[in-house]
Amino acid sequence: MRILILHQAEPKMTEWAKNLQGALQNQKCQVNLIDTNYGGAAPISTAPYDLVLVMTTFKGWWRPIIPIAIDELLKRCTRLEGRRGVAIVANRINAGRAVRFLMHLMEVQGMMVEDFATVRSANEFPGLAERLARLGRRD
Repeated sequence: MRILILHQAEPKMTEWAKNLQGALQNQKCQVNLIDTNYGGAAPISTAPYDLVLVMTTFKGWWRPIIPIAIDELLKRCTRLEGRRGVAIVANRINAGRAVRFLMHLMEVQGMMVEDFATVRSANEFPGLAERLARLGRRD
């Protein structure tokens, strides 16, 4: 199974994306990482991927705000219509609202969000990778 991880270009998210990539590779998945600083304005093709993960943090206490760079990155992706997706958000106060808004942004691009998670630390990635590998094998 091939997986694309789109993540925010922030040190914490970059580290988490690499940790998740390692955990998914232990589950026999091929994983590519793309952050929000990737290649200017060039389109990103998601055609070869079975699953697209979007990882981000958010700001705001009462009304979570997803970074604009994530929305712009999603808009640069091509062939997202009907693609299976997973939304992952750093766990803080109102993380539930933030993950719902991220799922909305993904669904606007035509993705089918099949799973979501709020994550506190990188220790949760082995279990999450196992769950995502099962999701990818389900056809």
